Amino acid sequence: MDALHLDRSQVAHSRELDESTYNLTIGGLLLYGLGANALLCYTFSDLAQYLSGGLAALFLVLYIVCVFLSVTLSASLSPVVNFIGYNLLVLPIGLLLSVSVSAVSFQTIQSAVVGTGVFVVLMVAVSWARPDFFLSMGRTLWGALAATLVAEVVLYLLGFGSGLLDYLFVAIFSLYLGFDWARASTCAPTVRNAILSATQIYLDIINIFVRLLSIFSRRRN
Repeated sequence: MDALHLDRSQVAHSRELDESTYNLTIGGLLLYGLGANALLCYTFSDLAQYLSGGLAALFLVLYIVCVFLSVTLSASLSPVVNFIGYNLLVLPIGLLLSVSVSAVSFQTIQSAVVGTGVFVVLMVAVSWARPDFFLSMGRTLWGALAATLVAEVVLYLLGFGSGLLDYLFVAIFSLYLGFDWARASTCAPTVRNAILSATQIYLDIINIFVRLLSIFSRRRN
């Protein structure tokens, strides 16, 4: 989650924005990313039936390559390059989501979308009111996320279900959303920082959605 490094102060290569423009840029990038995901899920709703064997492995390799390139491009000082990196993350995730949502009902997807929206609004509001609280949680959240990921892998290898961990992941990524929003508000309001902040918040939102999708899917089954 901390692979993207924000500028803490104004730098010569990036023009500073006013606060409202900066926040609107972050919001616009989030809407663009989530809208692109929704469009890809609708357009490639039958992608899952074509992904088997070698084709599935190739898709996974290409996804990993795109994620690696996205992280690499985020280190650039050029907002244009940063935006390309954002797309290299958003578009493959959209295709991956199209596979995930194809196996569940529309009602389940709807519940996950509404639930994600509630968490986003709540955490942004609390983060806006108490940014210092969230900024103090950085290392704690990283440790909690790492421990939970390890627990999930161990349970998977032992053949146990990890349904309860989904709730923990929702809690962790919700707090991460508040942390990333608070961190965005303390950085120099530049286009580059808006793109990197949107990338981090976008990942938080997607992770919350995927975990809620898993929770609601199990409930309906």
